[in-house]
Amino acid sequence: MTQPTQAQADAATKFAMEMLRQIPRGDKHALEAHLTGVLIVFWSALWGTFGTEFARGFIEAQLQGMEPDVPHEKFVEPQSH
Repeated sequence: MTQPTQAQADAATKFAMEMLRQIPRGDKHALEAHLTGVLIVFWSALWGTFGTEFARGFIEAQLQGMEPDVPHEKFVEPQSH
């Protein structure tokens, strides 16, 4: 492992150990509330990231379609049959 990679791994391990020290001890209800809060934050961040990536892709596709000389849908007047 290279020195920068080892430094990153050490920093991540230190961060994880600090997080473990913050977990409530003894009271099962406090532990459950803490873990529930962690899961809510994690899933919120995850879904927020998914939404951001989806929106970015959608917007970029729309903007690319507005470029000159790019084929796009043809809009026609509705006709009754």
